Formats: sequence, C-alpha cells, structure tokens
Amino acid sequence: MDLWTEFIHFLNQYSTDPFTYSLIFFIYSVSAAIILPIPVEIGLILNPGTHFVLKALILGAGKAVGSILVFFIGSKVEWRVRNWSQKWGWFRWFVEKSELLVEKLKYLGLYILLSIPGMVDTIPVYIFSVFNREGEVLELRYFVLANFLGGITRAFILYALFYGFGINLFGHL
Repeated sequence: MDLWTEFIHFLNQYSTDPFTYSLIFFIYSVSAAIILPIPVEIGLILNPGTHFVLKALILGAGKAVGSILVFFIGSKVEWRVRNWSQKWGWFRWFVEKSELLVEKLKYLGLYILLSIPGMVDTIPVYIFSVFNREGEVLELRYFVLANFLGGITRAFILYALFYGFGINLFGHL
C-alpha cells in the first residue's frame, strides 16, 4: 500500500468516532498548513457522523494553528532567502515578484487563495510568511485570521459545489 492509501485507511478506521476523528482531522489540518503539500478536503468527506459545520470549524482552526508556526518559520528564514537572492539573478526576480504579490494582495489575497478547494495551502502560506518584508506587511493575528476564514470558506465552497451537483457526501448542514 502507498502512503496515501494507508492514510485514507487510517482515517476510515476512526470515521465512526466523532471525537477521535475530529482530533485526527485537526492534526492533519495543522500538518497540511506546515508540511503536507496536499489538499485537506478528504477530511471533510470521510466522517458523516460529525456535523459538517464542526468539520469546517476544525479545518479552519487547524489552518490557523499551523499558520502561526509558518509565520514564525517565514520570519526566521527570510534573511536566508534574501541572501540567496543576491547570489542568483533569477532568484532575485522571484523574490521581488513574490514581495510585490504579498504587498499588493495582503490578507485578502491570502484568504482568497486559501479558499480555493483543492489548493495546496502550504505554498501560499509560506510565500506570504517568507516575503513579508521583515514583518512589515502582515501582522500575525490577521495572517492567522485569513487562514482560519480561508479554511472555513473552502469547506463551504466545496459543500456548495457538491450540493449544486446533487451530491451529498457531507451530511446535512
């Protein structure tokens, strides 16, 4: 079995226990924000015994908690990234464009990116934390809030898309 199959099997084992499932889904959501470059929507589908609104809140909370760590990681590695940008011209271009993106889009841009179902959260969260110009563009509390609301919005957009096509994988609202 590959890792993905094992993970789905692991989640299915606990899908009938709402408390354990919620705890696992929260840890998975935190991990997806920090290190797992995979979408988290699968966690919304597997447990019909847990109310969808609760799962959406767990997703948002996991994203928020994970984003706190990413915010601090970004501030710690920013100087390294700037040093690299002095060595390689193409990387300097990437850093400058990323900084402009963060300055221009700020919290709303982060929120929109994190609201897209299927989006890998790890990449935009790190881009917005690393290219924060020494913490001058984004504040931690609003960064966390954008992650929290983005996770919840993503869950409800996914719910609405499935509902619009007549597919009920999530239970009732």
